[in-house]
Amino acid sequence: SQLSYWTSVYHISNVQQQNSGCIAARGALESKAAFLAAQNCTPLDAAELQLIIARLDSTQDEKIRGDLDRDLHLKIAQISDNPLILSVLNASAQITENMIVGIRSYLMQKNNDAPEIDSQHTRLVQAITNNDAPLAEKVMNEHMHTIEYLLNEITSDNLTISDNVQQP
Repeated sequence: SQLSYWTSVYHISNVQQQNSGCIAARGALESKAAFLAAQNCTPLDAAELQLIIARLDSTQDEKIRGDLDRDLHLKIAQISDNPLILSVLNASAQITENMIVGIRSYLMQKNNDAPEIDSQHTRLVQAITNNDAPLAEKVMNEHMHTIEYLLNEITSDNLTISDNVQQP
């Protein structure tokens, strides 16, 4: 029906706009968190980050990988030792988790893996554990741009699917 077609198009467009704003805000916070985490990273913090990366590398279960992805980002926020960043990222955890699950599912269907994201996580942890704040911030920026690109690709693919629905 005409109404359901336009409702689908509106919903996808609205989701894309919300994701873009959410990613921009999250990107600014996460980049600053990575910078501060690299400045504050202790040997214990480094070991915990490396353990998360090792667990990510050792499992193919996307549910577990999604949880570890979230845990990695929250651990970086925790290490940043900035209560505002940590509380905002914790408060937005449900939205973030939905995005992570959606992106990982999309990549698994498309490529059967997430090599770019995994590589960025590894490089990010290396920069933080080496106390290289500018590099940590740069890698997190790259990571967030990748996430934004993938979200736009997902919503564009969905819009294309909606365009193939019988138009009114």
